[in-house]
Amino acid sequence: IMKRLALPLIALLILTSAGCSGEKTSTIAPSTDQSAATASASAAQAYTGEIMDSSCAMMGGHESMMKQAGAKDAKECTVKCVAAGGKYVLYDAGTKTSYQLDDQSKPKDFAGQKVKVTGTLDSTTNTIHVQNIESA
Repeated sequence: IMKRLALPLIALLILTSAGCSGEKTSTIAPSTDQSAATASASAAQAYTGEIMDSSCAMMGGHESMMKQAGAKDAKECTVKCVAAGGKYVLYDAGTKTSYQLDDQSKPKDFAGQKVKVTGTLDSTTNTIHVQNIESA
């Protein structure tokens, strides 16, 4: 945490001292570096939940679709629903929140499983830009 805070503080000190000396060219570069460093340091987060298909996630579970599709478990249900046109999503049952996943190939191996997805969240589209998926 100290390293994470040190870079923005140093950049702020540089900006402050450059502003006092009137060097406008110096204030532009550190400002850009600071925002890029801050964004990359805090961008990736871990999200936990189940890799589910978008249809079952909207219903909050697999129960009714498993009966309709004749699936024996959550994995088979998820795979069948995606094959029928659904999308892989991360579903957090605790908050009843569904996150779209920009990478639709990585989740296939984790269909119906509890996982931890590491990535960045685009809050306007509620889409996680997936960097990694692992079993939870």
